[in-house]
Amino acid sequence: MKLRRLRLFDYRNFERLDLEFTSDIAVIIGDNAQGKSNLLEAAYLLATMRAVRAETDVQLVRREILSDVQPAARIVGDAESGGEPLRVEVAVVAHQGANNLIARKTVKLNGVPKRIGAAVGRVTAVLFTADDLEMVTGSPSLRRRFVDIALSQVDSEYAADLRRYEKVLPQRNSLLKRIREGQAGIAELEFWDEELAKYGGRILHRRAMALQKLAKLSAEAHISLASRETLDVRYKPRLDGCEAEALEGLDSAVEAVAHALLRGQRRDVAAGMTLNGPHRDDIELTLDGASASGYASRAQQRTIALAIRLAEARFLFDERAEVPLLLLDDILSEMDASRRESVLRALSDMGQMLITGADIDRFPADFAGGAQLLRLVAGRVESLT
Repeated sequence: MKLRRLRLFDYRNFERLDLEFTSDIAVIIGDNAQGKSNLLEAAYLLATMRAVRAETDVQLVRREILSDVQPAARIVGDAESGGEPLRVEVAVVAHQGANNLIARKTVKLNGVPKRIGAAVGRVTAVLFTADDLEMVTGSPSLRRRFVDIALSQVDSEYAADLRRYEKVLPQRNSLLKRIREGQAGIAELEFWDEELAKYGGRILHRRAMALQKLAKLSAEAHISLASRETLDVRYKPRLDGCEAEALEGLDSAVEAVAHALLRGQRRDVAAGMTLNGPHRDDIELTLDGASASGYASRAQQRTIALAIRLAEARFLFDERAEVPLLLLDDILSEMDASRRESVLRALSDMGQMLITGADIDRFPADFAGGAQLLRLVAGRVESLT
């Protein structure tokens, strides 16, 4: 996967940007709040169709034009996939809703309008940001999101099942509350349990299989970054004690969800929510046998997060037979010289990279010498010589 050109129109802090990538490595230097993260996230949007830091898609539109009649942002990427040219164009159009501005997102592939779901994964990319440290120390939802995005880029059926599950789950939860309040009977759960077991079982099965690969790849990537430390990644499904190994067969995974829902019905009614299922899964991270969130230093957490992202890149390559675009936002901060050298050495065979930093001096001369060097100031890019 190669991104040859990126154009932004009224996106975030960019009024206009037209950037051609002339090398497989582009190093983008700039101070804080100049748009480095926004630029990488625009490239990532072409792959996932998701905004990374925005609470709503409206926030993708440049703030200064939100009072216009029809404010809109556009992201256009000219890529090469499988040796064929691919243009992905995403438009985010804001309009007045009942209470405030809302946005609608549309996409075109090579000029032809497509559904959002059909465009996910046409460009494959992996994004590392400073926020990835929260994947190590934060809530399980962040670790689930990592797996979901990786799988959605290579498996459209998984993405569809995930959307269906996320529609069925609130329906079941609503019914649970009505049963608790005496407005419905517990027998009414049968239909929703069947739907949740069907889609949930598929999700759990695919996650279990993917985590087998990602765990191995993460451990290997971590050794290349920190050879004296051992990272272990373990899938922890939330199904009343059911282990990940029990989910490796699709039928057994569906059956496991169905049994867990049936056994937990009365607890679910009391809680007014579904307590078992893929929406409660976690991924356990340990470093040398100790909890990474509780014992790893900031530098170690950053190394773990990067190892997981490198594993994601290898996973996407294995699934698609195409190296994904690697987007690395300020990966060298808070690392000593030894770790920085290990990281850049591990990245040497990873295909095209867009990598940001505050200071060119943090990059070794031999690495910077083979890269396209750019400086970003207030949403404008210039060549750095």
